[in-house]
Amino acid sequence: MEQKVREDISIAQIILFLKEGLSLSFSKECRYFTIIPILINILLLGLGGYFLFNFIDGYIDSLINNIPEFLAFIKYILVFFAVISILLGGCYIFSTLATIIASPFYGILAERVEILLTNQKPNDDGFLDVIKDTPRILKRELQKQLYFIPRALLLLIVIFIPVLNIIFPILWFMLTSWMATIQYTDYAYDNNKTPFNLMKEDLSYHRIPSFIFGVIVCLFITIPVVNIFVPACAVCAGTKYYVQLRKIKGS
Repeated sequence: MEQKVREDISIAQIILFLKEGLSLSFSKECRYFTIIPILINILLLGLGGYFLFNFIDGYIDSLINNIPEFLAFIKYILVFFAVISILLGGCYIFSTLATIIASPFYGILAERVEILLTNQKPNDDGFLDVIKDTPRILKRELQKQLYFIPRALLLLIVIFIPVLNIIFPILWFMLTSWMATIQYTDYAYDNNKTPFNLMKEDLSYHRIPSFIFGVIVCLFITIPVVNIFVPACAVCAGTKYYVQLRKIKGS
């Protein structure tokens, strides 16, 4: 019996999804559910950026002083990854906080994008939809954090292990990238009543494109001003990614 070749999504498609996510987030059908989260992002990321950059100076000095002499030749590489990991970690935390607060709007945003992509009949309850879906969406946000926090705490232990702590920035970068994928694709999964564990299995089956999605989102989150617009764009792109994965699964 001939084995079916597994179809997957290319990196070029992921980049295209994110590009289209930006235009979708400001379309007339979606902009209402984009503007309010952007205002929340401006407030929280502005405060987060202030505290984050003040913290980096002291941390980098401490890191350089603790790098063993035999690793001096890769000092600047380690500092680079340390700065990136701090930016990713800090931006992820403040962005996640903003995302949790704005999550009811993101849930409706994902629903509207899916309607546009699949030509479904729209549900025009508007703000009533936000109120109605808030408890379910917040419960799902809690599931995401319960998935992330134990893994983050486990990684933090690495900081206190000599030599091994050098790879902490790389591990943290990988974790936050994967969490970004989960965070921004899950709204579409949740809207379609897909259990959290099944959503993780689906993304894991398409591990490489899913991870690349999160890497790109995380990198853009570290860019001042740009990061204000990233979450809504990522929700739209994540919804498009979800729709594409459903097509692959059904083919």
